[in-house]
Amino acid sequence: MIIYKQGKDCFEPQKSAYSTPETTTKLSASETKILQYLIDNSGEIISRDKLLEIGWPDKVVVPNSLNVAIANLRKAFKTKNEIIITIKGAGFTIAKNTFIQQQIQPEVIVEDESVTEEVSSLTPNTAKDETPVSTLDSNDDVVVDSTPLSHFAKIGYGACIIAVLAWIGLWTSSWQSPPCVSVNNQQICGNIELLNLNELPKDMPTKGTVYIDSAGKLHEKN
Repeated sequence: MIIYKQGKDCFEPQKSAYSTPETTTKLSASETKILQYLIDNSGEIISRDKLLEIGWPDKVVVPNSLNVAIANLRKAFKTKNEIIITIKGAGFTIAKNTFIQQQIQPEVIVEDESVTEEVSSLTPNTAKDETPVSTLDSNDDVVVDSTPLSHFAKIGYGACIIAVLAWIGLWTSSWQSPPCVSVNNQQICGNIELLNLNELPKDMPTKGTVYIDSAGKLHEKN
């Protein structure tokens, strides 16, 4: 099963759910398709017509249906409404590295017989003629419990380590670089929510990276 992590938030397409530490929001089928498409195409500007096609395939709906779906998704994000960025005159986008895709293994189901065998093996005094044997010398002061970790404990520790590393990777990538979007094969980074495709300069460079500042102005930087 594939999920998408954004900090402590989690988007689960198979369950049509978006979860924050506070709550879980159930998404409609159209909202799920739109969000997953935007995530899978992070850094690309997706037109309104394309999102209408993705959210409602083989159906004719009013354009306002997309506005309602985007608004509902932003409500699910709680305080992170900037996840889906509106590009004036073009459509919507999600910046690169906003979400991290993770593959979740199916849950392990333990059969009753295995559980019974494990419980039986832990039951004391299973044989009357068995007595504990001490291998400590008379000079030993410390007794060390060498019982190995159970299989399930190892899986749990491994999952926790992977989750922590993924969160650190997301935090590091977002800290090191500003959000970016591609426009006609040109990389534009910075305050991309202020980007207006109708006002792009005709002499905009075709190589290197262009940054948009807090005032909406573009600056070239090779």
